[in-house]
Amino acid sequence: MLYEPTRFDALIDEPWVPARVEDAIAAIVADADAAFDPRALWPVHEWDAREKPLPLSGLYVGAAGVIWALDELRKRGHAGSSRDLAAAVMRALELERTTPDFSADEHYRPGALISGETGALLVAFRLTSDPALADDLHALVRKNVDNPTDDISWGAPGTLLAALAMGEWTGERRWDEAARESATALRGRRGDDGLWRQDDDYRGLSTLHGVAGNTLALLRFERDAAVARESAAVLSRHAFREDGLANWPARRARSSPGHETAGSVCSGAPAHQVS
Repeated sequence: MLYEPTRFDALIDEPWVPARVEDAIAAIVADADAAFDPRALWPVHEWDAREKPLPLSGLYVGAAGVIWALDELRKRGHAGSSRDLAAAVMRALELERTTPDFSADEHYRPGALISGETGALLVAFRLTSDPALADDLHALVRKNVDNPTDDISWGAPGTLLAALAMGEWTGERRWDEAARESATALRGRRGDDGLWRQDDDYRGLSTLHGVAGNTLALLRFERDAAVARESAAVLSRHAFREDGLANWPARRARSSPGHETAGSVCSGAPAHQVS
């Protein structure tokens, strides 16, 4: 079995109706507005909250991620939030700096994009264009270059993406230089097996935690056919195939021959991203 069916909703045999989708998006935005509190931000699911300081503030499971989504939906003309998102993200940034969501994790560094301060800073700058926030973000990106956890969530691949986004938004040369520094370090740390290190016994394959995501970050910086070919070959070697379909293990640990397959960005189904 390539995945666990009980963990996913089954597809439905109904036509795509754009108006119904737009109505659903508007309902989600209205629900987010109704649940918002200026101090407590948004409530969180108990699974996400597990022993973390509340309210959650970061990009992954916290307020910064909600704010980014609401702002993106508005920019794309889908539905506009009635809340002051700029004020909300500054509150989220304050919390992420004082009581970060993932500080108890062994991989934690403030520079992490998905699970650290960088994500909240990126959203804050997007909404405020405050140059002081850009300076703070630049410092975090530079400090995260040597992060030994090479994945989008924690390490240099994530802050490479942050530098690229800031370069697009500001046009400042320093962001291209920061991106190049991160990309050079990331290429240099790729193992002889074509994988990157997340910890002493883990070599990830997926978009959030491994080869697929790291490769996408490098290719966002500059097209490199050799990097793409090597990643495609690595993913092909590690694929589990069944009836003409493929999926990938959630873990590729050197000491563990077992595997668990899934279908999410965190694990499983990465190959189409870099093929």
